[in-house]
Amino acid sequence: MLSLRNIQSSFAAHLFEDEPGSIIPWIRADGIDPAARLHIYRNNLHEGFQKTLALEYPVIRRLVGNDYFRQLALAFLGCYPSTSGDLHHVGTPFASFLRKRFADTGYPYLADVAALEWAYQECLVAAELDPLDPLTLRDVPAQSYGTLRFTLRPACRLVHSPFPVLRIWEVNQPGVTGDETINLDSGPDFLLLLRNPSGIFFRRIPEDDYRLLAAFTAGKSLDEALEVSLASNPQFDLSAALRRCIEFGVLSQLTFYQSTL
Repeated sequence: MLSLRNIQSSFAAHLFEDEPGSIIPWIRADGIDPAARLHIYRNNLHEGFQKTLALEYPVIRRLVGNDYFRQLALAFLGCYPSTSGDLHHVGTPFASFLRKRFADTGYPYLADVAALEWAYQECLVAAELDPLDPLTLRDVPAQSYGTLRFTLRPACRLVHSPFPVLRIWEVNQPGVTGDETINLDSGPDFLLLLRNPSGIFFRRIPEDDYRLLAAFTAGKSLDEALEVSLASNPQFDLSAALRRCIEFGVLSQLTFYQSTL
């Protein structure tokens, strides 16, 4: 005799597999064939999952077509079944899934388009926090500048791709007409996404600015971020890049690095 836990585990397993196995004898027909009853649950899971994923990744769906998107969604579900009651989170690892799936094909850009779409979704639901007041920096002693740690606003995301992902995203929006030609060699894109009262805006930013903001996102101090930036570009102008980042309104607060040594 199966324990309740085993019955529940078998039921859950069938939702992701075609073979009902040992769960059938434990399901009451009650007017509906047990296999048909299981199919209803399984179909609801699959339909709900793929519809949620389609809402989060409309551009990917348009690029690959509805039928193939459904195949991708079900394959993704098998690899990354949702563990949260909040369906918003189901698409979190989709870009990683696509990166592996299309790594050796002619469509590696799909993963980066998905990363852009997920960044958009994260900006939609992120908390609101006012931008940093530039005057705050006036009160910082010059000798302490290097220990500053800047925090980006919660509703801000960075996306980098060797492909023109913003152009791909733009021409695949509803109602867009005109030239939809895309040259995949016209990248790279260094993008900043930020939510403001009128919605979410996209901005292409200089590579130097992207690298600086990425360093801040990684928790690096100003000195550490400068070191990273100079390693990639010996001509990096910290003052100009920091000024632009403040003007973008993406920084929210600053703290000081405290050594634990």
